[in-house]
Amino acid sequence: MSTRILEYFNYEQDKSLIHRFDPRTKMLFVIVLTCYTILFRDLVPLMLLFAGVTPLVLLAKFFKKWLRAMITVLPLVLLIIILNALLLKNVPSPTTAGLAMGFRFLILAEVFGIFFQTVSPDELSQMFIKFRFPYSLAWAISTAYRFIPTLTKETAIIVAAQKARGLQIDRGNIFKRLKNMIPLLIPIFASAFRRSWQLAEAIESRGWNAMKKRTFLYSLRLKWWDYLTLLLLFGLFALFLLQVIKQYPLPSWMLWQLPEKYELKSLAIAFWSWLKNLFQK
Repeated sequence: MSTRILEYFNYEQDKSLIHRFDPRTKMLFVIVLTCYTILFRDLVPLMLLFAGVTPLVLLAKFFKKWLRAMITVLPLVLLIIILNALLLKNVPSPTTAGLAMGFRFLILAEVFGIFFQTVSPDELSQMFIKFRFPYSLAWAISTAYRFIPTLTKETAIIVAAQKARGLQIDRGNIFKRLKNMIPLLIPIFASAFRRSWQLAEAIESRGWNAMKKRTFLYSLRLKWWDYLTLLLLFGLFALFLLQVIKQYPLPSWMLWQLPEKYELKSLAIAFWSWLKNLFQK
């Protein structure tokens, strides 16, 4: 499961419409959508936000990978919904709140997936440099991002090798599974440290950071579609700030909640009563 999640955040080179946008535009898109995802607490606005972001996955041409990732995290989403529905108090509809939390998690995964699927490590490094970050910090972030696919493949190889030696990773209770993860963590960390030392020696032998002013083969430049999108995103961010300050009420249809008879607690109590009566008979 972990390797599938890491594959979801791997950059995939393509010539889609989303790939053509500047990474700074996509970074602002992530910030604005994250703000709206945190702002909305009701189910209907989050469902509309999720439906509005999903077409961008199709435009970025990674729908199959997105769908596999959503299926992978589905048990976690169900756990979030169930825990919120059963444990939340002082909430009119705990099940609706749990569904809203599940959609919030899916939206954030979707938005960050669009960013990492369409921004290359080189673009990420140049974006931080354009933001006046030190080159060493920008290089470190882009290098860590660049090594995600490599570490994912090595992790899959180590897991397969340990399974071939008889390690039962997927069997037993949760404590036994956590104990069986130790033979995986040691070689994974050893491989990561070995690669970090090799990379440090390679860049030092090439005179890394010998010159204060860096030059690049390609430089980021905002296109006309970037300016239009940035104008739209700044407008949405201004609306977000206005809503935070003024606290305008949402329309009544956006405040819809599940009826009380469909609450998870009510359904669980009804099922338990039916099961209890069945055995008493």
